[in-house]
Amino acid sequence: MPLTILFHPLTTFAAGLLVALVAISVLLKIYAAPNRSFDEVAAYENFLSGTIPNTFVGNKSDEAAAIKRFTEFLQKISDPAYLRENTAKVYSADAYLDDTLVIHHGAPEIEAYFTKTSQSMTYYEVVINDVASSGSDYYVHWTMTFAAPALSGGAKVRSVGVSQIRFDSAGKVALHRDFWDSGRNFFAHLPVAGGIVGFIHKKLKEPPAKPR
Repeated sequence: MPLTILFHPLTTFAAGLLVALVAISVLLKIYAAPNRSFDEVAAYENFLSGTIPNTFVGNKSDEAAAIKRFTEFLQKISDPAYLRENTAKVYSADAYLDDTLVIHHGAPEIEAYFTKTSQSMTYYEVVINDVASSGSDYYVHWTMTFAAPALSGGAKVRSVGVSQIRFDSAGKVALHRDFWDSGRNFFAHLPVAGGIVGFIHKKLKEPPAKPR
């Protein structure tokens, strides 16, 4: 009798599930990104300190044209032909892009990234809500709606965010840093990662345990 339990379908299923969970745990540990948060923030701050400040002092027409180029570009990222024609016109040769998911340097690399992104989407729309400035920086407040087969079964996902932009002396984007909730509006919609993110959100929402 004890040996037959080992070959029972429920026992086999439980053993397989345990092995799968252990394998997933090992893979997550292997592929988990090391903590580079301090290095990444330092790189961002160093890039800020090295860019040219106050590009458009006394030149409102050039300022307006540069902002228009960028906001139009942001609204047409889903068009590969437009990206090929315009990325180098909007971003400088050594531009810095951080959209919270990845960091890229240079117009060619940025073009390749946006092109790959555009090919994965079935729907994309960006509405520019507001543009504000502070010193050398411009802050573009937007609402983005997009859809991709890998996210929420292809259903549309909507998020809001802000892009920090700094232009170079030629009016091209030297720095583009996005601020948006990629955890809730991207990773939470992935098939496996979404469950993990949802579990973490649920735990964070739980009220703290009362002291005994």
